[in-house]
Amino acid sequence: MPPEQTPRAVTFDLWLTLMFEESTGRGELRVREGVKALSEAGIMVEAQTLTDAIRAVGRETSVDHDRGFDRPFVERMEQILDAADPAARASLTDAQFEAFSRAIDEPFLVHSPSIYPVAADVLRSIRARGIRTALISNVGSTSPDVYRRFLDREGIGQYLEVLTFSNEIASAKPGSKMYTHTLERLGVMPGNALHVGDNLHADIGGAKDVGMSAVWIAGYDEREPRVQPDYTISGLSELPDVVDRWLLA
Repeated sequence: MPPEQTPRAVTFDLWLTLMFEESTGRGELRVREGVKALSEAGIMVEAQTLTDAIRAVGRETSVDHDRGFDRPFVERMEQILDAADPAARASLTDAQFEAFSRAIDEPFLVHSPSIYPVAADVLRSIRARGIRTALISNVGSTSPDVYRRFLDREGIGQYLEVLTFSNEIASAKPGSKMYTHTLERLGVMPGNALHVGDNLHADIGGAKDVGMSAVWIAGYDEREPRVQPDYTISGLSELPDVVDRWLLA
């Protein structure tokens, strides 16, 4: 029998790597549905107040991500509710809080980002090379469950063996846990893995810190890199050729 090949993996960032924002209206729908859910629970919150609360928690989430930290989705919903009305949480039943959380969460499925047209073909091509694949994504006020439903609906979830979301494991890129957790689930050593992303700090720096190779999708991050990527591309369609070069390196 031929010797078993060492398992390899390519991991992907999500935003500006596999998908981009084109939809509008998600924020407004979140506020409208959130106000409605609270009203049905007997709590009156102005739309602008909830808008400000969502934005404030979004800013805090971004700061947390930069230092490699995140909170579970439920805690982010609690933060939004507390920022909108500090007294509200004590009077809500579990079912009412869940309804409020869904009101903030599920508009992502109505006003959704767009998957890059080449994404499915690229993922399929890499899987055809016998390479394992995974997603490693920092996310905000959308639950891992909704992201999974979205990726399946858009046809690319089937090509990603492991999905790692920051608000599911309470860690964020560039923190090492996002990468090591994913690679452990794949059964692949960092030296046999390649990460693809647009963010020089979270994607390139984070992946290189744990011993992975890294592909930078240029054009979205103008900062001076802390560490240099191993490969640079201008779009996802160039990735299969880079993967072939990486396999031969």
